[in-house]
Amino acid sequence: MKKTVNRLLSALLALLLLPALGLAETATVETDDQGRPYVLDAFEGTLVDVNDHQGKAIWLNFYTSWCSYCMKEMPAIKQTFETYDPNEVSIILVHAWSGEGPEASAEVIERFGLQEMLHLEDSDLALTQLVGLDGFPTSIFINKEGYYIGRAYGLEYDDMAAYMDEMGVAKRADAAAEAPEATAEATP
Repeated sequence: MKKTVNRLLSALLALLLLPALGLAETATVETDDQGRPYVLDAFEGTLVDVNDHQGKAIWLNFYTSWCSYCMKEMPAIKQTFETYDPNEVSIILVHAWSGEGPEASAEVIERFGLQEMLHLEDSDLALTQLVGLDGFPTSIFINKEGYYIGRAYGLEYDDMAAYMDEMGVAKRADAAAEAPEATAEATP
């Protein structure tokens, strides 16, 4: 019963998401066994070059520097980036120019030490409009096969890690090696 309800909810979400991703004009939309739409094609011709990310899970995080909730997420985003294998996931920070310019993202990058991460400047808000953004911060998760996993707002590290695990993203070798030591130290 629970599986049926989850599939119905996924199908409903897919129907609601299709117009936001610009897939509504397509005659057929490929979905996975849970009814999630295939979304990589929706980003063709945008700032996100899908060819650079094929075979990887994708996490798009939309933020502005004036959003206190966005800034609260940044340390956990960095921790997630440092924990999970960049060969398996592309974590892309999308700076929406909602009343600000590139100097604002440069300040955020410097403040939180995010120089190694992928950044996009959505100066004309085209990508923000494509996904139907309705607030900041917003995260969109796409699995390795290109299917929509979910959309979330204001995440903490445990939430981010749960999405990475759901998408089958492995931890970095050094992060995986540190995990048992941390557990061993915490055990009396």
